[in-house]
Amino acid sequence: MRKLFPAVISSACCAVRGCPLNPRFFASKYVKPYCLSIYLPMQLSTPHQLFVNLKPNLKPLDVFKPFIALGKKVVATTLTLASLLFSPAVFSAEANFASASQSVNQSLSQPSLYAILMAEFAADRGRIDQALATYKQQSFLADAAPVFERALGLSLQNEPPQLSLAFANAWQQQNPDHVPAIFYVTHLALKAHEYELAGEKLNQILQYDPDADLSQILIGIYPTETRDQAELLATLNRLDIKNNPSLLVMKAGLLLQFQQPKAALVAINRALKTNPKSPAFLTLKADILQALSPSNQVIAFIAQARKAVPDNKALFVYQIRYMLKQGKSAQVWQQLNARANQQFLADEEIKLLAALVGIDLKKYAAADRLLKALIASPNFKDQANYYLAVSAERQNLLNDAIGYYGKVMQPDLVLKARQQQIDLLISQSRFDEAIASSIKLREQFDSFAPQSYIMQANILQKNNQTAQALALLNSAQTSLPNNTDILFAKVLLLPDDDDASKLQLLKELIRLAPTNVDYQLEYAQTLVNLKQNNEEVTALLTALINDKEVGLRARQILSQQALHQANNATVISLLSDNFDIVPDVISGLLLQQAYLNLGNQKEAARINQILVHELGYQPKNLQ
Repeated sequence: MRKLFPAVISSACCAVRGCPLNPRFFASKYVKPYCLSIYLPMQLSTPHQLFVNLKPNLKPLDVFKPFIALGKKVVATTLTLASLLFSPAVFSAEANFASASQSVNQSLSQPSLYAILMAEFAADRGRIDQALATYKQQSFLADAAPVFERALGLSLQNEPPQLSLAFANAWQQQNPDHVPAIFYVTHLALKAHEYELAGEKLNQILQYDPDADLSQILIGIYPTETRDQAELLATLNRLDIKNNPSLLVMKAGLLLQFQQPKAALVAINRALKTNPKSPAFLTLKADILQALSPSNQVIAFIAQARKAVPDNKALFVYQIRYMLKQGKSAQVWQQLNARANQQFLADEEIKLLAALVGIDLKKYAAADRLLKALIASPNFKDQANYYLAVSAERQNLLNDAIGYYGKVMQPDLVLKARQQQIDLLISQSRFDEAIASSIKLREQFDSFAPQSYIMQANILQKNNQTAQALALLNSAQTSLPNNTDILFAKVLLLPDDDDASKLQLLKELIRLAPTNVDYQLEYAQTLVNLKQNNEEVTALLTALINDKEVGLRARQILSQQALHQANNATVISLLSDNFDIVPDVISGLLLQQAYLNLGNQKEAARINQILVHELGYQPKNLQ
């Protein structure tokens, strides 16, 4: 039985709610990745002209971006093609592409590249019926899943749901192992009010993986609009569902989504009478109970549910994660190490989870043993190295932490790991090694070149080499023009008394990214420092003063401007309430100055007391 891992479910749900051409599908173990971009020049009128314009001896993939370097207006069309289109029998590195096009048409059992290009040209020129007819015909040939994706995308955009459903259902029946197609058909069946078919397909999904996250699947296949979801719920309420478990769980999921957990509980309980040991049904009931019952009752239900399926990993992980969410790390550690659950600890995912709990509980020796056991795992070695570094850092074994951070190579972890490594090296004044680490990062990962330059510049600044840091960023800007991260790093490196240079860079940043809040705040701060454009500052920051993340800083900048204008009452109005609840040094100093300007020595002294005794600020003498 195949397992639908969370990433696959997430991809499928994303696809059915939006465009079915979701390349993330093809990164899974179920479907191979063949998503390429074809650039079709406006001046070409037929696919034949595309072949003729291509030079001989191109590698197969080169054909898909032949016109990028010309800088002419192009129409970019995402086209997914099956791998067989590029088989050695059809294309080779030495083949002339014009003759290759003839070879493609000779392969009748597989999609024809020439036919697909013809369809894409037709679609681009508005001949949708012709494009759909060709795409649909080609999609029923061998190994044509990506062609089906494109055909269904066009169908959804241009045909009624019933026609899209009929096409998708016919294709899925011919290709029963294509998991994403089952999601598509389920979603379309709901859209076309074919509820029995939707229930049948949902049951198929759960047959592929009984442990699948049902709540995520339901969110994915439901209609996207709240009004349509309400209509679906009303229809399910009217239907004589009887004991159809698939339709019952759909109904339960919608009821929970519409904050009707009591009714949802009734529906899921009816479904569980038919399938009492379904992990997906049991976890959905646990989701529902979370909206109805205290956490201890939810924990008790999950423990009872696990007795029905004691060997089920998904339900065990659900139990562990819910208990962690409730802050019960010690009990989780006991569960993870219980004799009855030893089988689960052999699983790499659970081993990593156990190690993180161990680190949290300061059981470093046990956590490190678990992590070192994962070093040999190709799927978990980078996470193991990262958390071994975290463990070492918490034990103050800084050299070990530096070494482990340096071994992390997973793209979504490496940036954070190198920054942690560099921070530790700086803390030991090992500036040359820190710089070497930042340089190595961009040598290993081109995509992180901007961040590596910024890291290196920060290292230089902390080593009192600000001029060299700015020179480095200037050089980086030459090789990476219009990179906003590098431009902003330059702003932050410039000395406080060089507001004119800051302003010039910030104007460029605002031009490149006008909605970036960080740039807006720094721009406003610089204008206030220069005592310029008061109205622009007010207009810019007024919209931000109630923002949870940046509202305080916006009010502080406005307060500085108000002090420049001798508008002390505005400072008090902007900052006093927040300061009384969550005091901070900057607000305190601004308030203190405003009260001093008003001659209110009592309030100024009160603020000073908070600054000194609660915030540890060393004050200047009161004026």
